[in-house]
Amino acid sequence: MPPAMKSIATSALLVLAIAGILPFAAPQKASAQKQIIYAVLHDEGNLAIVDPASGKLVQRIQVGRAPDCIMPNADNSKLYISNTGEITVSIVSVADAKVSQVLRLPVNRRNIYAGPMTRTPDGATIFVAERADGDEALRIYAIDTKKELITGQFDAGASISALSVSNDGKKLFVVNKGKGVKIFDAATYQDLGAVDPLKGLADNITGMACSPVAPKAYISYGPKNHVQVVNTDTYKTTGDVAMPKYKTGAQGDISFSGDGRYAFIINRKVDLKEIDGINVMDAAKDEIIKIFNSGIVQRGIVVAPDNNTCYIAADELKWYNLAKLEHQRSINLRTTVHGIAVIVK
Repeated sequence: MPPAMKSIATSALLVLAIAGILPFAAPQKASAQKQIIYAVLHDEGNLAIVDPASGKLVQRIQVGRAPDCIMPNADNSKLYISNTGEITVSIVSVADAKVSQVLRLPVNRRNIYAGPMTRTPDGATIFVAERADGDEALRIYAIDTKKELITGQFDAGASISALSVSNDGKKLFVVNKGKGVKIFDAATYQDLGAVDPLKGLADNITGMACSPVAPKAYISYGPKNHVQVVNTDTYKTTGDVAMPKYKTGAQGDISFSGDGRYAFIINRKVDLKEIDGINVMDAAKDEIIKIFNSGIVQRGIVVAPDNNTCYIAADELKWYNLAKLEHQRSINLRTTVHGIAVIVK
């Protein structure tokens, strides 16, 4: 066959292949995405990268002293980690699996450290509070995740134990442990007032989380075994959920699933008859429907983006099927795990 004819025939075959008419033109499947867990190893000063599909620890990344909370930015390309043994926030590049920058909080007082964190729903701003061993007045710093800079700061009271932003991104709720809950404008930092605590229980206020899909928040009251339901638009109490007798202990940090269906409340046993684990709240009914007997949980609770799996950092890193509310698997990281995050790659 003359060269010109060969060229025409080859071109025709390529056209047919692209059109999907020939067998060898079957489209290539895109590489499947998978979930990766980032676990804060508090005692080691490291961030662990865990592949839950294989159940293996992939890598450790050194961050700062006593890391605690972890928050992703808007596009999940960076992870922000508060180092509570110092006054820094480590920024970890997900793509490079290394610390890309360290932000130093502009603290000019002794015995002040980085503390709890939260973020706006769009991930554009991360708030990090100061932490102190005493009862000092503390500040909160706003980090612009696009600029990777601290762009604001404001006074927020002592003993800050939890931060949470309302579903509309407009209000920042600050828990002053054993004192109350203050409300600030998330953009201007103006003081908007406070949430009235449950009568006689203010001294026990511990944790809080806002629903990501509705103007609702839950506030925990430690060993008093009550969870307050609050409307984040009006700041009014709309419910008071008593913990069932067999689940009592002391309730602490709270996290919501991304779809707002469930809230997960850390439960610490006070006596031998109680359970260390997670109380699961049906957020539509404001009702405790399950307890995960996971062991002692410091802070780490996160739900995967598909809302099918809940990962919990206890004595082991554990995950639970949310369709059945059952334990699936565990990985022993052989050290204390605090905050955790899940990224789909």
